[in-house]
Amino acid sequence: MTELASVDSLLEITAHARLAAIVDSSFDAIVSKDLNSIITSWNAAAQRMFGYTAEEAVGRSVLMLIPDHLKDEETDIISRVRKGELLASYETIRRRKDGGLIAVSLTISPIRNASGE
Repeated sequence: MTELASVDSLLEITAHARLAAIVDSSFDAIVSKDLNSIITSWNAAAQRMFGYTAEEAVGRSVLMLIPDHLKDEETDIISRVRKGELLASYETIRRRKDGGLIAVSLTISPIRNASGE
């Protein structure tokens, strides 16, 4: 049983490493956040788009990217994600580190754990 558990663990680690490599090499900005709007991951394309490094972004509120007049969008987005909705082609404006505004098209989808939560 211990050998099987070790193989399963190794396969899981390999799958996570593969997914991390795909996300990091993507030309699309990929940002994940929790249900409290805290950024939990940030790829290289997000750095190019927004100007923040992963070290600057991870652990901070995603609200830093949302212009003041659009902050209510985040409440709506989180509410819809909690219901399990996928938001595809959500057109909006976001703010870069330098303060510049950029038009973006977001795809937002809930990520569930092994228990489906």
